[in-house]
Amino acid sequence: MSALWTCAGPAPGSSQDGRLLCARPTVGRVLLVPPHACSRQEAGTVSDTAWSFVFAGRRLLLKSTGDGASVPTSQDVAGLLEALGPNAERFDVVLPALRGRDSRLHAVPDDFDAPDGFELTALRATHALLDKPFFRAAGTARQKIEWVRTHRFCSRCGAPTERGTGHEAMECTTCGQLHFARLTPAIIVLIQRGREALLGRSPHFTPGVYSTLAGFVEPGESLEECVRREIQEEVGVRVTNLQYFGSQPHPFPHSLMVGFIADWESGDIRLEPDELEDARWFTPETMPDLPHRMSIARALIEDFIKRVGS
Repeated sequence: MSALWTCAGPAPGSSQDGRLLCARPTVGRVLLVPPHACSRQEAGTVSDTAWSFVFAGRRLLLKSTGDGASVPTSQDVAGLLEALGPNAERFDVVLPALRGRDSRLHAVPDDFDAPDGFELTALRATHALLDKPFFRAAGTARQKIEWVRTHRFCSRCGAPTERGTGHEAMECTTCGQLHFARLTPAIIVLIQRGREALLGRSPHFTPGVYSTLAGFVEPGESLEECVRREIQEEVGVRVTNLQYFGSQPHPFPHSLMVGFIADWESGDIRLEPDELEDARWFTPETMPDLPHRMSIARALIEDFIKRVGS
């Protein structure tokens, strides 16, 4: 199956907030990546208009706007960061340019209380407050902060590390070992059987929400092997005719979701209770509550509904 990969310009029929990542010609589905991911700026002098991604643990500091919230600028947070002094840590790492501006990354104590005019929101919940480019950038910021924080010392010899030159890595000052940002691949699959899709729900989901099935890739395993293993382990069925759908960064904390569509081959649903509390076959007419619209899980389900009709 052919696929197109480009960051050359906006996807046909899309706004400037999305660019073509890949296309599945068989179903006409297009996954979009915001333009901030297509250009980079090096860390440098802070401008008043630079975006400031300030994290207190896993919570992102947002500026209250009355009817919502937004990512603050450096000018917005200058006072509160100055007041925190050494308790406010700045991370001079490369972050993609966002709507023509650079960005700055900061971490404050986990128990930091947001001052008037600001709010602290769990990163997962910001999808309801931020548009796609800012949500994606916030996820990138969180992953890079964690990368630097967890690689300050070399895991080979224990010596301090520093930012490498010419590559995005923390470099050991003694043995030269390079420590790249951690990235954990995971598969996510929509299983179809005629006009039915197999969806499951984890006990950790919002009540009533069902989603496509997912799991982490193990060492020595191909993506396709992972799909077959995870599906059989979680719901006890066999699948065939795997088709690549698309991918999506998933910064919780550092996954890359790789999406597939698969046909049911054989077997009845048999739950793995440690993973799922329920799994069922749904038609377009009987769909339950679904994951949020920015997720690849939602894209897989909407693609299925479009293809099989309602």
